[in-house]
Amino acid sequence: MELDKRIHHPHDLVMASRNTKPEPSRLTALAAFEAVMTAGRTLDDCLEQSADYQNLEPRDRRFCRRLVTTALRHHGEAMLALRHYVPRPPKGRQQIASLILQLALTELIWLDGPSHAVVDQAVRLIRARDQKHLHGLINASLRRCADDIQNGKGFKTNAKAGASANCPEWLKTLLIGDWGPDQADQIMTMLMMPPPLDLSVMGDQQNWASRLGGVALPQGSIRLNEGAPQTLDGYAEGQWWVQDAAAAMPAQLMGDVKGKHIIDACAAPGGKTAQLIAGGAKVTALDLSEKRLERLQSNLDRLSMTADVVAADVLDWSPPAPVDGVLIDAPCSATGTIRRRPDILTRKKSPHIRALTELQLKMIRHAANWLKPGGVLVFATCSLLRAEGEDLIKIIQSDSGLVPFPIDAAEYTGFVPFPAKGDNTSPQSDDADHALRFMPNALTMLQEDGMTQGNDGFFMARFKRI
Repeated sequence: MELDKRIHHPHDLVMASRNTKPEPSRLTALAAFEAVMTAGRTLDDCLEQSADYQNLEPRDRRFCRRLVTTALRHHGEAMLALRHYVPRPPKGRQQIASLILQLALTELIWLDGPSHAVVDQAVRLIRARDQKHLHGLINASLRRCADDIQNGKGFKTNAKAGASANCPEWLKTLLIGDWGPDQADQIMTMLMMPPPLDLSVMGDQQNWASRLGGVALPQGSIRLNEGAPQTLDGYAEGQWWVQDAAAAMPAQLMGDVKGKHIIDACAAPGGKTAQLIAGGAKVTALDLSEKRLERLQSNLDRLSMTADVVAADVLDWSPPAPVDGVLIDAPCSATGTIRRRPDILTRKKSPHIRALTELQLKMIRHAANWLKPGGVLVFATCSLLRAEGEDLIKIIQSDSGLVPFPIDAAEYTGFVPFPAKGDNTSPQSDDADHALRFMPNALTMLQEDGMTQGNDGFFMARFKRI
């Protein structure tokens, strides 16, 4: 076959003589990365709605997600690395080249990817996007990076500087304002760590920890460093579900729920609903999104569990009769979940915190009316911000008919709340014994086992109906 006479670069001759298509996993990763970085979409939405992603082999799907999440987690550092190797990164219509370079630099620097494969696939990606005139730039800059890594001169930042580079200014400002610069630095550093795989199990915890090769956590979860849930023992049989250890705590604060009617407001995707059902409760799972409830129902079906699933707005709905308990894991800034949702780091503007806190307060006041006298309400947000936690609960008791329901230390075994109980040295210290603040390093007992990935950041408070 005669080669195209317009091809001049030696690499073109090689590429024209063989299959030039990029690997599907990297094509899919680029599409998701582009959608997050340029269109502001969430990574979960991108991947859930991507037929290409769903059609990947399980191993390729894991690689695709790992590449994109790592690129998002380190996007600030990757841009610094890009400017180091390409002082004038491509922009405008050629911006796709900068995105390809950021993915490739991420794989070289933070994922220890094989240099020959990373460079080759990056060149294939730019050609697949009809900008083959830029493949020389991509090839040369990535080879410089690979050579630097091989010679021990690779681009690196320390943990503190790296975390600062990756966190948007709005998040830094809020964290420093709430907790001070030292705590803010620690929080941002923890948020850069890849999350583990935490499981809530039915049956003997120690037995399942042994079968799955995980660690039994004090509060009842099992932690694995990583893994593909669908391939693990017990998944198909519905013996466990994926749920961060800290995210399991709000349902545990409901106490003994056997035989009680509990409303799980904002219930999808269903981890807390499953916990309550496993504890013997009759559960009404309420959520505004019908699509998210479909996922909840699918999860319950796998677990052979049943709940009364209701698609409705919390503020427009009420149960036909008073109930024993309400769990509200309210919509929030989700800043405590950044380890799992690193796309939050790419948001250029702060979430509308005031609107969120107003919604949270309305939910609490409305849901308080659903309770029987003596009924329990647990409020939670996966937020690191005082406005969505400590500041909010100070005004709940004034007109909600709720009183604090103290939380005993035995109920959060394994976690160290912030600030620690009895610590009055911090100007932010609160005396509220019915509230818990978990920073991303609240679960500290695993450090000696090399499993230091921490936990989701959470705020929780518990009340009783007068």
